[in-house]
Amino acid sequence: MISPQPEETRSNDVVASLAVTLDGFICRLDGSVDYLEKYPIEDFDFDAWADRIGALVMGRTTYVQTIGWGWFWGDRPTLVLTSQSDLPVPDEANVTFADQETGPAITDWVAATPKRTWLFGGGKVITDALSAGVVDTLDLTVMPEAIGSGLPLFTDAYDGPMNLIKTVPYVNGAVRLVYDTTSVFSETSPQHETGKESR
Repeated sequence: MISPQPEETRSNDVVASLAVTLDGFICRLDGSVDYLEKYPIEDFDFDAWADRIGALVMGRTTYVQTIGWGWFWGDRPTLVLTSQSDLPVPDEANVTFADQETGPAITDWVAATPKRTWLFGGGKVITDALSAGVVDTLDLTVMPEAIGSGLPLFTDAYDGPMNLIKTVPYVNGAVRLVYDTTSVFSETSPQHETGKESR
């Protein structure tokens, strides 16, 4: 059976990527991600990863929160899944609003925007996209934090394929786990890469 494509060479997939706590939450109940503040983004080689991203997809709540942080994505095409069309748009942003079901919306977006697409969040959008089979790569950074309550990564059960293709431990205690979510691969396939520890 064919092994999955290595993460580093993926250039036209849909990748759901985000940080998650040890107890499975992506943020606090009020949307705060203050638990990430003591972990400098430079520790995670994020810039090199983000340079490979050509387009984004996110839900309304995540979009509004992202604008509050400051828009980092320039004119990269961005799809916001929402029934609202009157949300603010940063001057330099290239944003499309879509009132569609998550699966068909992402399928249409990827067909029109053939780039590596980052499914930015939130948890419901990611869960719905995984269940609809439109996510190719699930890229999680598990943080050494247990916040006790918050908004979960998975808002419903998901029993689709999650084939581990890469792990990267960091000196700060976080671990990156990258899964191929397109199909089930043979256990004997040369599929799992262990990354070097970040310095």
